[in-house]
Amino acid sequence: MSIPRLKVTAIRTIVPFKLVVTFSDGSSGTFDAAPMIGERGEGTEPLRDRRFFATVELANGVPTWPNHFDISPGWLREEMEKRGELILPLPIRRRR
Repeated sequence: MSIPRLKVTAIRTIVPFKLVVTFSDGSSGTFDAAPMIGERGEGTEPLRDRRFFATVELANGVPTWPNHFDISPGWLREEMEKRGELILPLPIRRRR
């Protein structure tokens, strides 16, 4: 039995440097990317420009920017959960 790979199903940016994310498991939330893009690195440097940051798109369920910088959906979800940014879906209640 294979476990389905977690994907991001919807993404949009809000300023400053936040991503509103929905995952394929139904969880969602707002990720503050400022700490991530504040780190040194060639990939994160362009993300410090707000206009460039807003160009994020989904490539096969992975948040990706035009400079090919991407964020693993699994890592993103874990970080959001650690920071208290993740909203879990409500369980479906069945009628008796």
